[in-house]
Amino acid sequence: MHRTKLPPAVEFLIRHAAIGFGLATLFVMVLFWADPGGIAQVLQRAPGHPWPTLLLWFFCGLTLGAVQMGIAVMLQDGPPDDDDRGGGRHDRLLAPIPIRAQAGRRG
Repeated sequence: MHRTKLPPAVEFLIRHAAIGFGLATLFVMVLFWADPGGIAQVLQRAPGHPWPTLLLWFFCGLTLGAVQMGIAVMLQDGPPDDDDRGGGRHDRLLAPIPIRAQAGRRG
């Protein structure tokens, strides 16, 4: 079976989302180990035992995955933007027209 290759941007995002979910796994493990305020005991004694823990892991994974992807995107290195043109469209018809104005007295 031939496996299609994903675009580089999608691979980049999936890789960093997986890193975020790995960090979420570590976070939940440390949370169970440290047991602040007895949270690990509460989660272990929950009526639907694995579900609260899985939901905690999943939503922490979503949060940390999004943070990891955002950080990775912001830290990408690219060519310098030194063309001194600024951003946006440059439409010659919408260029500002200088107008003389005379200051009058107030009062």
